[in-house]
Amino acid sequence: MCEPVTAAIAVGVASVASTTATVIGQAKAAKAQAKALNEQFAAVAEENRLAASAEMFERDRAARREQARIRTAAGEAGLGLNSGAVEQLLLDSAMQNELANQRSLANRESRDAAAKADATSMMSRVQKPTMLGAGLQIGSSALSAWSGIQDAKLRVSPPPFRGTPVQRPPRMSSKTSRWI
Repeated sequence: MCEPVTAAIAVGVASVASTTATVIGQAKAAKAQAKALNEQFAAVAEENRLAASAEMFERDRAARREQARIRTAAGEAGLGLNSGAVEQLLLDSAMQNELANQRSLANRESRDAAAKADATSMMSRVQKPTMLGAGLQIGSSALSAWSGIQDAKLRVSPPPFRGTPVQRPPRMSSKTSRWI
């Protein structure tokens, strides 16, 4: 007699558990996506840092070679390293190297900002369930389960008796002359 009710309870519990598992799965997937995006951003930032460092290191080496050539040419020409022209050439070389390094750092910052904007844009597409949304999904599933249980109870139990039974006075059968 209680089998439909038991079945409805089992289906309801399974429905609520399934909805809860789905919401938890969505939250975990969103968290994993966010973590992957953050790791990707960190990798891009590190790549930008290494590229800028390598560029600046190579430029510093080139500047040192240029300054060595200036000194060598000055020595071969019989000029002293303290002469104004040689000092100006060495200072110009150092200044050009410094400006190039500043451009490298500015380019790195620009690439980092672009990577951050991309990461932020991708993060906005991550669909993480809100507490309200999760509660509404689980609550809706629970309400549906409760409704199913109530329907099963109505199908199993006899309809309630409404009113009081009517006592009829005995009557006489016309054929047999007996009281019915």
